[in-house]
Amino acid sequence: MQALPFRRQMFLLLAERMNQERSIQALYHILTGKKSSQTIQDIKWYDVTYFFRMFPYWKETEFEQETKDMQNNRYIASENNRIIITEKGRSQNETFRCDYRWPPVFNGWLYGKSAAVFWKRTALFVQCLSQTLAGNRRFLPVFEDISVQQWLKKNWPRTIEGKKQTASELFVELRDLLRELDDGDAFLVMNRISGYHLTGQTWTQLSNRLEMSEDECRFRFLSAVHYLLEHADRSSTLVRAASGLAIRDILTETTKKTLRYMNEGHGMEQIARARNLKMSTIEDHFVEIASEQKEFPIGDFVTEDDQRLILHYAKTLQTKRLKVLKEAVSPAEHLDYFCIRLTLAFYGRDDNGQA
Repeated sequence: MQALPFRRQMFLLLAERMNQERSIQALYHILTGKKSSQTIQDIKWYDVTYFFRMFPYWKETEFEQETKDMQNNRYIASENNRIIITEKGRSQNETFRCDYRWPPVFNGWLYGKSAAVFWKRTALFVQCLSQTLAGNRRFLPVFEDISVQQWLKKNWPRTIEGKKQTASELFVELRDLLRELDDGDAFLVMNRISGYHLTGQTWTQLSNRLEMSEDECRFRFLSAVHYLLEHADRSSTLVRAASGLAIRDILTETTKKTLRYMNEGHGMEQIARARNLKMSTIEDHFVEIASEQKEFPIGDFVTEDDQRLILHYAKTLQTKRLKVLKEAVSPAEHLDYFCIRLTLAFYGRDDNGQA
C-alpha cells in the first residue's frame, strides 16, 4: 500500500481514535493545538493528547484540500458531520503502525508552547557561548525574542573560566541525552543549532539530507526537544532553560477567571451573572476544570450512583456521544447533558480514579 504524506497519516490515525464521533474540523483543532473548552474535552475523552499541537502551522485551507483528497481516495468518509474511517483507511493505519518507529516522547498537550521557549533559550545560549569562546562578538542572534535574551543575560556565565566550564559541561550533557534518541532525531537537533562558523540548517535542507518530509522532520525534532525538556534536570544548563516555564498551563484564560470565582465559593448562576456570560458557557468552564483538577467537587453536581451509571453506559456502549448516553440514562430524568459531560471529563483526567 502506498504511503501517505506524513501529516495526512497522522490525521488518519487520529480519525481512527475518535471512534467516528467527531467532525473533521474537531480533528483540525486538535492537530493545530487550538486551546478551547471543546478541544480540551475531546483530547481527554478520546485519550489523544499525543496528537495535540502536532502541526500548529497547518493552514486551514490546506487542511480542507488535503482531507477532501483523502475522502476522494476513500480513506475517510463523512456522515452527519462526523468523520468515518473506511476499511482502506484502517488498513493504511495498520501498515503504518507495523513499520513506523515512534519517538520516545511527544506531548504537545503537556509541553505546548513551553517547548518553543525552552528551545529558543537553549539554542541562543549555545550560539552565544560558541561565538564568545571563539572571540567573535559580532554576530546575529538566532532569536531576537526580548524575553529570551533577557533570560540569557540573567543566566550568562560572567568569567571566561565560567564560560569554558559551562560549554564543556553542556557538551557532555547534550551528548549523553541525544545518544538516547534515534540517530536521525539527534541529527535534527544538532543541525538546527548555530554557532561559530556554523549555521543551523533549514527544514528543506534537513528534509533532503534525511530523505524525510519536512512535516516529519518538524515532528521528530519537536519530539526530541520534548525529550530534552522532560529530562532537563539532568543538565545544569537545560534545567535553567526550563525554569519558570508553565509546563501544565492548561486552562483557557476565560476558564481561569471562572475558576477564581468558584474557589471563592460562588455558584454557577452567580458566576454567570457576575461575568455576564450564558449559563452554557459557565458549564463549559466547569467541564474544563473537572477535566484537569482531581480536587474538583464532582459530588456536588452528580451523585456517586449517577456517576457509576454514566460510566457504565459509556464503557458498555463504547461511546462518548452525549445523545447516545442521554438516551441510555433516560430513566434517570434528572441527569442532563451537563451531568454526563462533567462525569466524562472528571474521569477522563490523566490521573483518573474510579467511581
